[in-house]
Amino acid sequence: MELFIEQILKELPSGLGIALLIFLGILLILWILLPLWILFIHWNTGKIRQEIQNLSELIEKRGWEEGYVSGPKD
Repeated sequence: MELFIEQILKELPSGLGIALLIFLGILLILWILLPLWILFIHWNTGKIRQEIQNLSELIEKRGWEEGYVSGPKD
């Protein structure tokens, strides 16, 4: 890896080489963080889904206790 960086800095003008290394560094960081971000979003949506399910169960339970049932009436 060091040889690759040395070769880039030797063959390209200094400004372009540094810009290229910064760009590659940003890509590396994104490549590492993207899976973590996807896992976080997946975990968060699962947690929200569970909270909505708990809330709907609570509302349904409260409805049964008060003597009415929500839903279509025939």
